[in-house]
Amino acid sequence: MVITSRLALWHDKTSQFGYYLGCLTLGIIFGSYIVEVFGRYFFNSPQWWASEAVSYSLCIGTFMMMPYVTWKKGHVAVALIFEVIPRKAVRPAVWFTYLMGALACGFAAWITGEETLRQWTNDVHIMAVKPVPKYIISVFIPIGFASSTLYFLRFLDWRKIDPDTAGATGGFGEN
Repeated sequence: MVITSRLALWHDKTSQFGYYLGCLTLGIIFGSYIVEVFGRYFFNSPQWWASEAVSYSLCIGTFMMMPYVTWKKGHVAVALIFEVIPRKAVRPAVWFTYLMGALACGFAAWITGEETLRQWTNDVHIMAVKPVPKYIISVFIPIGFASSTLYFLRFLDWRKIDPDTAGATGGFGEN
């Protein structure tokens, strides 16, 4: 039990780090656009790296932020289903939804992980002004999906699913 709680704590800390990394990438996106606009329109000197920095940061930020959003149950949920089904069916419905989330994210982690491995073994590069090995950017995709999968698996604890608040939050999110 101690080892699982330590692993869960480590998982939460890495997701929190991913959150901060996602925030940093937002700053990079904002700064890159500012530099590009000023460089292009005020100094007639567009920057070759700004567009690439934005697209790479968008990928990294999205998939590093995803586990944090899953952890905090901040994803979109349709709560109507939990309000119209009988109260005794709410907990199994929420549990089943978490299971489907785990399966979907796990499958996505597997597929994107295989593709990232293929990019690494075949030395695939992103076609850009300055070619970059594609796996350096795409490795964040399976990491994000795998971490979200772990959160969905952690949510499968039957005792922690509260049927009373499921209608208000869709079984997700915090009140």
